[in-house]
Amino acid sequence: MNKKFFSKINAAIFALIFFLASSTESAFDSGNGPKILLAEVASYGQFELKPEFMANFYDVIREKLQENFSVESRITLIDEPSDEDEIFSTIHMDAIAHSRLYRRELANVKMTRYGDSILGKAYYQDENKTAARLKLEGKPYNLTPEIAEKVSKLGAKYGVEYMLFCNVRDADVWRKTGGIFGASPTSSDLKGKRVQVEMEYYLINVKTGKVFEGQNSEKRTSLTTNVLIGKYGNNYTVGDMVNYVLQDQAGKLVQNILKRGLKAVN
Repeated sequence: MNKKFFSKINAAIFALIFFLASSTESAFDSGNGPKILLAEVASYGQFELKPEFMANFYDVIREKLQENFSVESRITLIDEPSDEDEIFSTIHMDAIAHSRLYRRELANVKMTRYGDSILGKAYYQDENKTAARLKLEGKPYNLTPEIAEKVSKLGAKYGVEYMLFCNVRDADVWRKTGGIFGASPTSSDLKGKRVQVEMEYYLINVKTGKVFEGQNSEKRTSLTTNVLIGKYGNNYTVGDMVNYVLQDQAGKLVQNILKRGLKAVN
């Protein structure tokens, strides 16, 4: 009788230890701090970026966010976008269209159509309005009210305080023939080449619809390779170089959100 009793006690203890370990691991994976949804990492720039490069962007940014935030992420199917994917896309475009950073001539067709539907084509020919936009650096602004309402509902669904959208405006390797997206991520032909990644990001308070915009632009030459060689060896690739630049950008993104973004939207 006693043996059975102690067996049950031991089983309960092991179950409790397993539960606590699982809970600790889960909390660690999601990070600590404000709850944020990495809603979309996409390209609304002039040039289409290949999925094999873009997929890594989402992962790198999420990992950096987890150092300071409790991060929720969502899976997007590029080939078969869901209704919710389209809603997130619309939110992202709305944040871009109202931002100081939006340049109609450097946006793709989908983005320009949305921007024109919100602001009208004539908006961009008005020098006074354009000049006024340029003075908004670091200042929060509002989404379209209907879009802000969608953000609030999705924020409640995912249980987050903030959403983050990243627009990879441009990514390129300067080389004699073609750009990075004419090459494979596994290509090691990088002698004398330079990588550049330009990215905008938009932090949204899900309750108020307030937006903070930021941007990073990084360049690295293949001649400054000490860190890359130490990390990847002598045969590092285009993908390794882009990943290195992106990690640096993602780190700066997180620090800017912590120093300026959270204060701006609250």
